[in-house]
Amino acid sequence: MVALSILLPVPTAAESRSWRSANGNRSFRAEFVSSDGTSVVLRRLDQQTVTVAVRNLHASDQAWLRDHLQRSEARLHGGLQGTCFDTLSYGDGRNTVEKKLSKSQVVSKSLDDSLVGRTGLNGIYQTTVGGDPYELFFHWTKGDELQEVTLRSRTVGQPEYDKSLKQTWKGLISLLRKHHGEPVQTTEYPPRQELEAGRLLGSHLWHTPDRHSILLSTGREGAGYLVSIRFSAELILPNVLTEDNPEPPPGKKAEE
Repeated sequence: MVALSILLPVPTAAESRSWRSANGNRSFRAEFVSSDGTSVVLRRLDQQTVTVAVRNLHASDQAWLRDHLQRSEARLHGGLQGTCFDTLSYGDGRNTVEKKLSKSQVVSKSLDDSLVGRTGLNGIYQTTVGGDPYELFFHWTKGDELQEVTLRSRTVGQPEYDKSLKQTWKGLISLLRKHHGEPVQTTEYPPRQELEAGRLLGSHLWHTPDRHSILLSTGREGAGYLVSIRFSAELILPNVLTEDNPEPPPGKKAEE
């Protein structure tokens, strides 16, 4: 059965796959295009698109679709919806953090497991928010419990500070407002001249119901500029929005 429906777009799959009818008697190859959870749009090998009710798909295809939509939704918000980043919790030990990140739908790792012990966790995990990549940095208590998680964007050169980076900053404000409501403090996008090397200048501060904080900042690192999102177990007071900008891992340079 083919049914028409208004669908919400989600990222398309890179390759076609086999789809079967609910009873398994019929199958065809097609590329996933989009779905609203009730119907799915598929592009067949002849490039024709069809819209199929999810209930008419085989159980295994329905399971694939649910997983795909969950991953797409997770990638959209990039782990920003919680009090702490993604599924992490303040007070988690390092082993717990690594286990959670290994199962995360929004995080990837750039180093082999055998090298993690030598380098630590900072800068080896990445996530994507709004299509832009961010590296994860962690701060721990003296008892080796998670206290803060900071997402840092890639650096851009001076010409992009008031262009692409400002648009990224605006997009993050919209996402954080969507998940956490109105901030307790806001400021305008800072002029580039106000940014000191090695410092982050906060512009938006959110307090969570359990008295934690989320801070959106811009900063300068060498000749490059970046935005960051800091999840903190601390209740950061308004007007205290400047913080040290941790140095990137060795070998990481600002993009010109």
